[in-house]
Amino acid sequence: MRELVLVGFVGVGFGLGSYYMLGSLGGFGAVNLIGGIAALTAGLVQSVRGIGAVRQVASRGPLVESVLIVVALCWGVVLIERFAEISAVRFDWTFERQFELSPATRGLLERLPDRLQATLYHDSLDPRTRRTRVLLDGLAQHGPVDVRQIALDTVPEDEDRYGIGTSNTVILRIGPEDGARWQKVERPTEGGLFEGLARLLTDTAGIVYLTVGTGEGDVERSDDLGFSGLGVALQTEGYVVRTLSTPFVRDIPVDADVLLTIAPERRLREPALDAIQRYLERGGSLVAFLEPGRNSGVEQILSNWGITSADALIVDPTSGPVDGDAFGLSPIAFNYSEHPVTSGLDRNRMTFFRRTRSFELRKPESNDRMDTVVYASGESWLRSDPGSVGRNTRLSRPADVDGNYHAIAVTGQYQRDGVETRIVAFGDSHFASNRYLRALFNLDLVMNAVHWSVRREPAITLRPKGYSVIQFPVPIQSSLTAFYGVGLLVPEALLVIGGLVTLRRRQA
Repeated sequence: MRELVLVGFVGVGFGLGSYYMLGSLGGFGAVNLIGGIAALTAGLVQSVRGIGAVRQVASRGPLVESVLIVVALCWGVVLIERFAEISAVRFDWTFERQFELSPATRGLLERLPDRLQATLYHDSLDPRTRRTRVLLDGLAQHGPVDVRQIALDTVPEDEDRYGIGTSNTVILRIGPEDGARWQKVERPTEGGLFEGLARLLTDTAGIVYLTVGTGEGDVERSDDLGFSGLGVALQTEGYVVRTLSTPFVRDIPVDADVLLTIAPERRLREPALDAIQRYLERGGSLVAFLEPGRNSGVEQILSNWGITSADALIVDPTSGPVDGDAFGLSPIAFNYSEHPVTSGLDRNRMTFFRRTRSFELRKPESNDRMDTVVYASGESWLRSDPGSVGRNTRLSRPADVDGNYHAIAVTGQYQRDGVETRIVAFGDSHFASNRYLRALFNLDLVMNAVHWSVRREPAITLRPKGYSVIQFPVPIQSSLTAFYGVGLLVPEALLVIGGLVTLRRRQA
């Protein structure tokens, strides 16, 4: 009986531990919970039957004692859970501490001009609401936030007013009742709450012009190959996004705070290239995403400012294959220089790229500041014919080529005639596409590059991550998720075996 109780408590403990660390009940956690509860039930039933079968009162004592221990432990677990529910005490066991607010969210709370009302609309049986309440309580602990909970079926007028379609929806409201601004958050992770707060609070941060007309990435396209996620992220953080048709442009608008060009497939016309050059000379800012195997003319603009990029492909053998690509063509970067664009990124906060080209820097003038901000690993090398590298190509470094820390992203800062020009260039555009933008820390790198280019350094931060949904590709998160799941099977088995051996030795 005691063996069953031991196995039951270990199973329940590991099942709950896996759930709280991952934020969801995976297969490992479900099997442990079901098996643990079954073992505890079987042990309790066996104890009760044993008591009834033993006729001698003296012999019933140890069995009764065992049953009481089981009951006491079960009630202890229930009381601990109830205490955690009603008290303000919190223990965050989740991966990357999901319930500890990120610096970005705390920064928005500090900027609240008035009290914020966060209302959770829920069904009484919805298990997701507990997690949401914990996040809302965290907001209230760090800023002037009033948290309310309302049963969804009691306020049909709010359902219509806010367009609430499902339980576990949060409405954020700020301002006087007759003129309050509000945002609906249907998936209230910290990332969702952060974006809702940002839309409420962020004033116009600047005007972003996106070049179109020569095969650039499309911010209106919402599939994996599009860049609508980037457009939404820009708008969420206060930018007005406008398009600029380069086949017809003669000059860059004077209200442009930054010009974005996302890997044009065809070469821009000379009048457009001349307009970009003049825009930069008068103190403009440029964020350019390039691609290997393309000559868009933007490469020549960058070269005028000391940023050259040979049409070659970075091969980084420390990175594995992605989407069936050859080994080394999808660098996972963890080498950064100290720069506002990479603030907060380190060897544990990686970024991911697909088929990227490299850069070399040469200062046009001695007082210019130019930096490589993201590097491939020191084992990387360049392949000069990117168009010939297919999905099944086997890549090996030539014997006469040494590995080097090749540049994936660079910045330039130039003082000319009393104005300052800023440029950020990336050797890849796929990492900012819908498929990969929210993988690892890609979004932070892109948005911080935009903030730096328009001189908004205070807005540079690390945004909250949604680890409850595994993103692709996520070697760090997926491996830790695997560890918190099946990887816990080894210590669990050792604990069970050790406990059973100890019990049998005592019985002997």
